[in-house]
This record gives sequence, C-alpha cells and structure tokens, in this order.
Amino acid sequence: MGSRQEYSDNWRLIQATDERSRTLVIQELKKSYLYYRILQVGNIINIHDTLEVPMYVAPPVSGRWIDRGDSLPDHQTTAAQMGFWTNRYCVFPTGFDLLEAMQKEGDQAQLFDLAEMRAAELAWAMRRTLSAALFSGQGGKQPDGLSNMIEKAAPASQVKVVSGVDKATKAWFRNKFVQLAANFGTIAAGSTVPAGLLAFLQLKTQTTVGTNEASDFCTHKDVWEMFRRAMLEIGSHYALITERKQAEFGHKGFMIDGAHLAWDVNCPADTIYALHLEDNHKEENKNGPGDKAQMDTDFEDMGVKSPLKMSGNIGIAMHPKIKWRKISPRQPYRQMSETSWTITSFNPVMSRMSDNGVAGSDNGLRWSTW
Repeated sequence: MGSRQEYSDNWRLIQATDERSRTLVIQELKKSYLYYRILQVGNIINIHDTLEVPMYVAPPVSGRWIDRGDSLPDHQTTAAQMGFWTNRYCVFPTGFDLLEAMQKEGDQAQLFDLAEMRAAELAWAMRRTLSAALFSGQGGKQPDGLSNMIEKAAPASQVKVVSGVDKATKAWFRNKFVQLAANFGTIAAGSTVPAGLLAFLQLKTQTTVGTNEASDFCTHKDVWEMFRRAMLEIGSHYALITERKQAEFGHKGFMIDGAHLAWDVNCPADTIYALHLEDNHKEENKNGPGDKAQMDTDFEDMGVKSPLKMSGNIGIAMHPKIKWRKISPRQPYRQMSETSWTITSFNPVMSRMSDNGVAGSDNGLRWSTW
C-alpha cells in the first residue's frame, strides 16, 4: 500500500480507513468507564435476532407442600417469567472528497494523513454515540440506556418496559432507589458522617443479595469528587485505594466499604448507579483462563452465547456477524464524494433488575454539594 496505482481507486483508501478505525474505536471506547468494564468482564451476549431470557421463577408454583392423603396435581404450571433481548443497530459514515484524493495521488504522506484523520473521526463518532447510549438510550431504535432501565424513582412508581417486562405490573423487575434529601456534606442527625456517605451505604445495602454485593458504583465526576473529599476528610475510616489496572485506562477509582467507585463522563449529573457487573461472591461464576467466553483478540468473535455465562447480570447484546462491519462505499450521481458506512449492533441488557439500583436527590443538586 502506498503506490499511486493503489490509491487511484478510492476503495483502497476507504478500506485502509476502516481497518485503522477498528483499532482506534476499541481504544476510544476504553475511555468510557462503564463500556470498558463490561468489555473487561466479558459480558457480551451474541444474539442473532431475539433471545428469550428467563427473568424470574415465581415461588407459589415452584413447589408444593403436601401431607398424608393429599393428591398430586394433574399438571404443572410453568413458573418461569420470560423476557427477551433484541439487537439495536447504528451506522457511522466515513467518506472522502474525490477531488482532494486525486490532488494527493502519489503523495504517500498526505494520503496516510487523510486516512488517519477519517479513521479518527469514525472512531470518535462511535465512541461518543455508543458510550452515551449506555446511559441515555431511550429504547425503540435506540438502545435501552441505564437511565431508561434503572429508573430514578421509588419502586412503586416505576413504569418502564425493559426487555419485554413491564415494571408497572411486575414488581419483581423493579430496581432499588435511594434519595438524598440533604446536601452531601450535611452531618446527619445522631451521626458524625456526611449524609452522602450514609445514603451511599443505604444503596449498597439495598443492592446486596445475600453475600453478593454490587461490584461497581458508577457516577458523575462531580459526585465522585464529593466522595473523594469525604474519604480524605474522614481519613481513618476509609482508605483511598487506586487500582492500577483501572488507572492505566484513565479511570482513577477507589474502594469505599469494599466497593469500587468510579466516574463516567456520560453518567447523568447527581446520579449514582449500583451495578452487578460481576458476581463477586462466587469464584466459579467468573470467566477463568480456560473459559471460551473470554474476549477474543480479533474482537469479531467476542461474546458468550448464554446470559448464564455472563460474569454478572448486566451486559451488551450484539449480533455476532454485525460488529463494526463495513458497508461498501457508494458515489452519489454527479457528486465528487464517496461515502462508506460502518454498522454495528449494540444494546445494553439486564437480567436481574432488582439486584441493581440508583441514587438521586430531591432537588437534583444534593450529591455534588457539600
């Protein structure tokens, strides 16, 4: 690649851009904490069209108590409540001005610069669109973002339909919610601890199931700074522990009461999400070195085939054949431009909604105010 003959056809240039952007987009997406963590734990589900997922087993019909003389029922009613996961698709354009490409024919350095810039533009567009959709997707053609799945409202007031399950009628598919009614730094009555820390502990307790605690708490940068200040002021009660592996990707986090707290640039203001990205209490649930569900280096084949193979209960649904796939470029009639599209599938999914939670405040300002 690099001779004038190879670049006389713009297809080669677009192909080089596509190959470069596939590398760049992974690097860019790792700058989004939540996206990076989901990739890190391998919670990518391969779905061809629609996947029916068992969400809940109803206790009343899962067993029957009997005594002497009782008759067994003639039939058994199915106890599993099913939901379904589907794919969402997004396309990203990249193109070249044909006159500009012709002017630079034979100039290898300028052609590479042109390809690099178009690849970077495509990677930036993918990162911004997909990482923002993790939080702000509204369903329909868009993904189901966290703000749509995990409602910032009391359980009885939650009404969203997520994965085909209506929260308004299915109480078991409602997320936990904590509301802060005083500024973060306000010392709670009968305590010497800031109200924000007490509310955080309440959220942590509510999202703990048995010995299985939420693995990640993701928040806005302003809120994260409030926690950092509290940790520094309290000092002896908690210690700032920076995870080196996280820091290498630009995510400086710390542990608070045994939970990892980090911030994502796309997280809504005044919000904290408690997420079960990993089931920490069961070592056998984690993808070990021999687990074929591990991320593939090619990234094309990355993903697991069953929700039961995920490390936690939150993941991303993708079509195994539609991941950063290039669509052939076209040249509009009588126009000096050529456009190609890259398509990918992407939809956040969740199986155990009641394990996860969110914290907000009564006026939208409490968590980031001392």
